Amino acid sequence: MKRLFTWALIAFSTVALLAGCEERDREIDDEGRYLEVIGEYDEVTPDAGYRLTLSYNGPMNMRDEFQAWADSMRKVLPGMVKTNDNIYINYMPEQMNKRPGSELFQVGVTYMVNVADSATYEQLAKDMLKRQIPFSLNMTGTFNEPSKKLALQQKILTKAVDNAKAKLDFLKAGRPGSTYEIVSIEELDNLQPYGPDYFDFNRRMAARVKVKARLAD
Repeated sequence: MKRLFTWALIAFSTVALLAGCEERDREIDDEGRYLEVIGEYDEVTPDAGYRLTLSYNGPMNMRDEFQAWADSMRKVLPGMVKTNDNIYINYMPEQMNKRPGSELFQVGVTYMVNVADSATYEQLAKDMLKRQIPFSLNMTGTFNEPSKKLALQQKILTKAVDNAKAKLDFLKAGRPGSTYEIVSIEELDNLQPYGPDYFDFNRRMAARVKVKARLAD
């Protein structure tokens, strides 16, 4: 009886092992019937505006003059937002043992604003230069109006999917008679934060998608 039980256990284990091998072989075979590609597309946006950072860094006694100018500009550019305002003492090594006087107080004020074109950028720079106030004006990227941005995003996503389909057609050509069905599309992060390819600075928008397709004979 004990020997019969042992043989039955061995037979059962063998069947289970073979079934497991068949299942793994089926999974491997199924994986071979899928293709996965990255679709990409980017487009120049010549009509995009500019994202600007305007800063004042200077003595306390000129703060009110800069602030009055900034308040007047906010009436012209309602989207102008103050992002930083601080007062600090700028000590030099030889002044460390002296009591701080008002002449040592410095001010840092920063505004961010989006403008429609370079003409507004030039006007801001000329206006500040005439006032002889220490300032910095930097372009920190481009921007599109929300309604235009949405339409452009939809367009370049469609183009990115078309690019993925072209890649799938190319890969499928190595399997004569096969067709494919797209089973998933995933949008990928398209930002490159540094370097010459940073799209936000070279007036380009990009879309990247990961597309998975199942092959069918």
